[in-house]
Amino acid sequence: MKLLKEPLVHFLGGALMVFAFFWATGSNRDPADYEITIGESDVARLQAGWVQNFRRPPTQDELDGLIDQEIKEEIYYREALRLGLDRNDPLIRRRLFTKMRFLDNQEDAEDNPSDALLQKWLDDHPDKYALSSIYDLEQVYLGQDPESSTLAQLDGLNQGAVEPNTIRQPISLPAKLVQAEASQITRQFGEKFAAKLSTLPVGQWQGPVESGFGQHFVKITAKIPGKAPALKDVRQSVSNDWQAAQTARLEEAAFDKYRKQYDIKVSGRE
Repeated sequence: MKLLKEPLVHFLGGALMVFAFFWATGSNRDPADYEITIGESDVARLQAGWVQNFRRPPTQDELDGLIDQEIKEEIYYREALRLGLDRNDPLIRRRLFTKMRFLDNQEDAEDNPSDALLQKWLDDHPDKYALSSIYDLEQVYLGQDPESSTLAQLDGLNQGAVEPNTIRQPISLPAKLVQAEASQITRQFGEKFAAKLSTLPVGQWQGPVESGFGQHFVKITAKIPGKAPALKDVRQSVSNDWQAAQTARLEEAAFDKYRKQYDIKVSGRE
């Protein structure tokens, strides 16, 4: 009798009763998992969703229908989990992956970075936001393999003895550009051609200058050098890039934290 009064015996007896219940019912779930509570916040959420869709509050019958549907979905959701239907489903896997990334990023995300933070980002990435140089220029296309008399033609152009049209080869490129940004010139002539322009003097024919099409003589008639912009002029672009970088940083940190908890083995890897 004294043994029956021991707390340890009571604890073991209770554990055996719970085990017996699971064994008898064939369930591996805690009975509390079968309790569904629709609280005031749930009802408010259902009402808000209805108003957003129909622009009016639901009637009592409509609200009762929403609640019944919520209960039905919750029951089927739990039963699907009990049967393991969420496993090995690529669509569900991808959806949960996306939601976890979103939640991790939102946890520490800063929605309104200060001007000081954005200015530092701008200072750390000057080339990305630098305002392009602007050019007025003329070009003469010489073809892919200019003749050996090219240098003589260049002298003639600079001395006014040779007219550009007399040596220009046919091609579907503009002979003149006015107020053209470096990015526009790059799209039309290629990066190599646009990069060379920054080294050329203003007011003289120079070349040959190589493009994606061949060789050119080029005369820059006016140039506005590029410069670093003020934050107010590129604030939105800087903010977008800063946010993207913070999101990537938070995601990497969260994944690193999770990965350290797993013992990962891959066939073929040491």
